[in-house]
Amino acid sequence: MRSERRDESLFDEAQLRRALRLDAAELPPRIDVAAIAARARADRPGFAAASLVSTLFAGVAAAALVGLIAVAFSAVAPSVASDVFAAAIETLTRVAIPASALLSLAEQPTVPVAAIAALAVAIAYEYAQRREPVREVTS
Repeated sequence: MRSERRDESLFDEAQLRRALRLDAAELPPRIDVAAIAARARADRPGFAAASLVSTLFAGVAAAALVGLIAVAFSAVAPSVASDVFAAAIETLTRVAIPASALLSLAEQPTVPVAAIAALAVAIAYEYAQRREPVREVTS
């Protein structure tokens, strides 16, 4: 009795393969784009004319769009250029104000003298550090 129930609960292998689509015969056919395009050309004799007309229409639309962009750019360019120039001047003034304080400090006569003295001390320190102690080699 148990073996009968166990057999009932199992699936038939063919049904399971069909459900999972594991058989090669059940796979969907592959799409061949070249064959579809060749058949479309063969079925429609006016395909070349329609293709030419659509290409010409796309070319005219692209040329019109380029012309529209050129006209719009020539109308908008002066205002954009003035805004960019104003932003550059504003940035320059924001940098110049703190820089003027540093430059006024550097104009004091004691600052260059102190800088030269600090440079001399740094050079003397580096020369002192580079000296190697004398090692005696005895044989």
